[in-house]
Amino acid sequence: MDDVQNISATLYGKAEPTTAKTTMSVREMQHLLGLGKTDSYWLLHKNFFDVILINDKMRIVISSFEKWYANQVKYHKVNGPPPGEELCKRSYSILEVAEILKVDSDTVYTLIRQGKLKAETVDFWMRIPKEEFERWYRSQSRHRTVADRERDREIEAQTISIPEMAKLLGIPREKVYWILDCKKYRDCFVIERVADRRRITKASFETWLLSQSTYQVQPQAEDVPEDPPLKLQSPKSGKYYSFQEIQDFYGISRTALVTWIREEGIPTIDVGRAKRVRKDVFDDVLRSKRKVEGDT
Repeated sequence: MDDVQNISATLYGKAEPTTAKTTMSVREMQHLLGLGKTDSYWLLHKNFFDVILINDKMRIVISSFEKWYANQVKYHKVNGPPPGEELCKRSYSILEVAEILKVDSDTVYTLIRQGKLKAETVDFWMRIPKEEFERWYRSQSRHRTVADRERDREIEAQTISIPEMAKLLGIPREKVYWILDCKKYRDCFVIERVADRRRITKASFETWLLSQSTYQVQPQAEDVPEDPPLKLQSPKSGKYYSFQEIQDFYGISRTALVTWIREEGIPTIDVGRAKRVRKDVFDDVLRSKRKVEGDT
């Protein structure tokens, strides 16, 4: 009777759905990834996915295989979606981070070597977890995404720097720091940070200026020349400055240079017994401290 019912169901298009396949043979996995027998069994013995015995034959649990496939980038299905779907959702490659920050990959590797940015190795490739990247990015302000650089420019247009405030009032920078930290005045100012440097909103500066009579904006002497803009130099190596080149190019003493490198967190590399400084990183520091020829 049951057989009659099954035949009838088939005829009328109401057959029971076939149970979904949950395992596959080693040979199927081998063909799926386009591997040889040796490579297939190597994967099995690495315990990347679950393997069970059915009738004394090894079968691969498909769900565990797909989870492994989505979290690696070395093996590709012959006909199927690319690997690493889950891996790409939760982490960045070195090149992706470099593109986000608009730096080269060497800068990203330097951040990793310095312990500032944590990475994990997947199939011999470094990957940076997105949560770790976000934690590091929030903790610093030197490296910026394109969107944040745009926001920084908007903030700069509405604020003045500490050197600019000192120049407007005709006082030393140390006096500006005292004013900003003075209990009498500090509640008057609204402070923004750009590239880890304090900037005062123009509106709060004007409000403070009108609230007191001790300090006034001084007329600016137009005949006082500003420091001439620096012209960026090209080191012999093209990519790295030697310490001596920086000293010769920019008139910086070795003591000041070493202090500068330490305070600004400029990465260095060892070449033999000498140290080298990445040109692009050092040039960024120069731009933040002095007007550079050709900058806008």
